[in-house]
Amino acid sequence: MHNTRNLLFTIITVVVIPLLFFVVLEFALRVAGVGTSYSYFTSIEIDDEPYYQENPDFADQFYPPSLNVGPLQNTFAQAPSDDRVRVFVLGGSAAMGFPHKNHGVDRLLATQLRALFPEREVEVINTAMTSVNSHVVQQVAATLPPNSADVAVVLMGNNEVVGPYGPGTFNQNFLSSLSAIRGLQALKRTRLWQLLDSSLTDVRASDAKADLEWQGMQMFVDNGVAENDPRMAFVYEHYEQNLRDIIATLNAKGMHVVLSTVPVNLRQSAPFLSINAEDLSESDEDRLGGLRERAANEANRNRWREAQELLEQALLIDPGYADTHFQLATSLERQGDYARARRHFERALDLDGLRFRADTKINTIIERVARDYDEADLSFVHGLKAFDRASAPYAPGWDLLVEHVHYDFDGNAILARSFARAIAEHLLPREAPTKAPTLLSSQEVAARIGFPNHETIENIKNLQGMAAQPPFPGQSNYQDYLDFLASRLASVTAEVGAPEDAVRRRQQVLIEGTADWKLHFEMAALARHLKNTQAQYYHLDQLFDLYPHNRESYINWATLLSQDGRWSEVIPLLERSLKYTRGRDEPTVEAIGWLGTANLRVGNSKEATELLLSIPKEYPDQIGMSLRAYGNLIKHSVDTGNTEATKQYLSEVQRYADDMIASGNSARYPRLNSRMAQLMTMGGNKAAATTWRQRP
Repeated sequence: MHNTRNLLFTIITVVVIPLLFFVVLEFALRVAGVGTSYSYFTSIEIDDEPYYQENPDFADQFYPPSLNVGPLQNTFAQAPSDDRVRVFVLGGSAAMGFPHKNHGVDRLLATQLRALFPEREVEVINTAMTSVNSHVVQQVAATLPPNSADVAVVLMGNNEVVGPYGPGTFNQNFLSSLSAIRGLQALKRTRLWQLLDSSLTDVRASDAKADLEWQGMQMFVDNGVAENDPRMAFVYEHYEQNLRDIIATLNAKGMHVVLSTVPVNLRQSAPFLSINAEDLSESDEDRLGGLRERAANEANRNRWREAQELLEQALLIDPGYADTHFQLATSLERQGDYARARRHFERALDLDGLRFRADTKINTIIERVARDYDEADLSFVHGLKAFDRASAPYAPGWDLLVEHVHYDFDGNAILARSFARAIAEHLLPREAPTKAPTLLSSQEVAARIGFPNHETIENIKNLQGMAAQPPFPGQSNYQDYLDFLASRLASVTAEVGAPEDAVRRRQQVLIEGTADWKLHFEMAALARHLKNTQAQYYHLDQLFDLYPHNRESYINWATLLSQDGRWSEVIPLLERSLKYTRGRDEPTVEAIGWLGTANLRVGNSKEATELLLSIPKEYPDQIGMSLRAYGNLIKHSVDTGNTEATKQYLSEVQRYADDMIASGNSARYPRLNSRMAQLMTMGGNKAAATTWRQRP
């Protein structure tokens, strides 16, 4: 008994009391507002009604904030509705829609669902993010609000090696224990950890990783991972467990899961990194070099049989060299042997040392996991097979993808149709189970969402810029890829035509009333370009009826009204726009500054003064906007003859500028001296203006 009491006392002293202390401390830090929540969505109120809005800080638990990896913008009602179909999309950049983010699978899916459910409101909320893997998606699923959607679509698998905690990432160290990964992430989410990390950041030298800027795929090129790397076994193990946990979590939160295999570019994305066998002799290397060179020469002469034989000889010496398999697959395809070509394209995929694509094992895991669930909980979509059918007899390539993993419109259209069919079969009444849902054609979807448009042209140009950076120049078919992008750019540019042509093409969809809010947003922009004010008002009005939660829409409407001198109508729009700034300083300050100007225009001097002075007081780092705020106040006081107010504002802006110089913040605003000289001149203080102009 005595020993039992001692043991109990020891447990209480060593475990319970310290644990209780940290629990109380964590609670106190949360109450005090220390740190941030890493839930995917936050709650806000709009017109006294609760809404969900994405948390821009969510991905900072996995990546340095400097990389700006984060969610797409979404705002939607918390209140449930029987008249609504809501779908979440989970995954990485392919699911996000890169490079055509406004014409990605989410928008195409929403268009199909609106046609299938014309009497119901349709919302497709895209939670996907760039460069994330199943570790991140598992946390997305874990923090989604219960019963907040009917269906969740899961499309993930490309970034398992290069994403957080993968062996090919540039950021976190690889960990073989999934429990350790989740434990570390749970610790990072505590306010105590965040407080300690913030305190250390303030005193330690700058961390190169913390100061990273996003540079795309070239950030990963030094992190090749071979197929036989022992860490790959843990990658597949983690992926499967994360996937199973994601499905279980979504089901428990009342969502039916649509799970898809992940199509990738097999046919026209040459391996980014081919790894030589470690045991090659010097003579083997010389012989391999000769065989590959001769094979390339034969291929250039369209002598595909001869190229095949040489490449097969090379594989006998080094069977794990990815690009040899890719070149052999191309030779076999040119001879009409599509089945064997497919096998070697897949080997090239699996052997690629820069593992940006979901390999065959990832897709095998998806199929295996899907078989373990009842159709009431999960619908399996074989996106890979759907791409195969569309590309037959060839393997999928640039007909459906724009590079190695990201989909062109036709690829997204295939996935959207497959997802919509699965969702409809789950949600539509069971009385007619044999009746297949009627889906829109790709041409009908393209018309309703306005694809392609001028943004599409810019997206392809961005791809050309991306292709100039590593690892793309290292691909053996690099020149072919550049030619493909150039051809695609030319054809899309010709198809899009002038702004007038785009407006003309959209008319039928507008007449039918099947345009979504993004199409009206585009039409308003085209109307602005064409100086058609009436059309601008019309499309902005339609847009707000369909989706009143886009900040840029409020700014565009406020701009239009201000140009017409309708300042009293500008004010409520700008006030509402503050609901959609996501706590970011720049858009918040922009709206506050403009609100100050609008209030000055309608004679609300007191309100305007409070708004404008709040900028340098609450957002002193926003130097340009702070000086603009003082400029508005100085000009107004001069125009109204209020000499005392002018002196006050000149004195305040002088102190503000001196503070910025003393703190070193002025280095971020090179125009400080010239701008201060302008303000002093505006306020009539010519001597001070001269002093500022003469400052170094």
